[in-house]
Amino acid sequence: MNKPLLIILALIAVSLIGASQVFFIVDQREQAIVLQLGQPVGEINGPGLHVKIPVIQTVQYFDRRILSVDPDPEQVNVSSVDTPKSSENKETQKENDSDNLSPVDVTGEPIILDTFARYKITDPLQFMKTLRTISAANSRIENILNDATNAVVGKISLRRLLSPDRTMVMQDIMKRVSTSVKKSNFGIEIVDVRIVRADLTPELRTSTVRRMISELKKQATETRAKGEERALEIRSTAEKERTVIIAEAQRDASILKGEGDKEAIKIYANAFNKDKEFYSFIRSMEAYKNTLADPSTQLILSPDSEFFKHFDDKR
Repeated sequence: MNKPLLIILALIAVSLIGASQVFFIVDQREQAIVLQLGQPVGEINGPGLHVKIPVIQTVQYFDRRILSVDPDPEQVNVSSVDTPKSSENKETQKENDSDNLSPVDVTGEPIILDTFARYKITDPLQFMKTLRTISAANSRIENILNDATNAVVGKISLRRLLSPDRTMVMQDIMKRVSTSVKKSNFGIEIVDVRIVRADLTPELRTSTVRRMISELKKQATETRAKGEERALEIRSTAEKERTVIIAEAQRDASILKGEGDKEAIKIYANAFNKDKEFYSFIRSMEAYKNTLADPSTQLILSPDSEFFKHFDDKR
């Protein structure tokens, strides 16, 4: 390889190295601050190609995107009695005006609460002065989030936390965290705070299940008692209706029977008046049929009994 070519390649290499020391690129997902001997001298507001002084100046990059803080689930105490919303708002305003967000000292039921927060860097220079790194920011926000969560959750019951009021609870926590972050002037903005999961501790879960079983048994007993009472009412009503129906049927049957007997007597009387001997003969035949139909029937009568008058040849 000839000497002129080596010189050209060397010049190109030096130029590239020099260009890399003079020019730098800021991605649209990033924001940057120019440092001169460790001190900030300029803030890059937009993406693109920018210039700095070689060796003397350096560039520190910060993420422009929304960042996440996801602390480990922790045990917190919820109140056994709900705080009225009006007084809760007053307490919230009072605590927001204070510098420290300490958890409320309440004795309630312990639960496992999992939360997360989302934030973004709005002032890179202030962020670098106060927190410097993302890990330090996450740690500080995590502490503030835990304190705010304990303060809010300590005033409400588990029932309310699991109800639609949960949205208001998260808004209250976010308001507390945002207020604390603004007062600390970290150069960041809280975008969102959420309660991911609220679980009972194993001990509380066992006692809750037992309490639910007891309540369900109580409800079952009440339901059975109401069912038995209703069944007794139905049976009583049915028995009453049955008695009335039978009585009415017997009444109607007695009326019909009386009318039938009346008609029969009338028919017998008419027949007797038309032919007394024939009527007597027919009645005797019916008596013979009813009496002598059973072979085992035995009659002890005198030979001249009126019962056998139609068997007498002399007649």
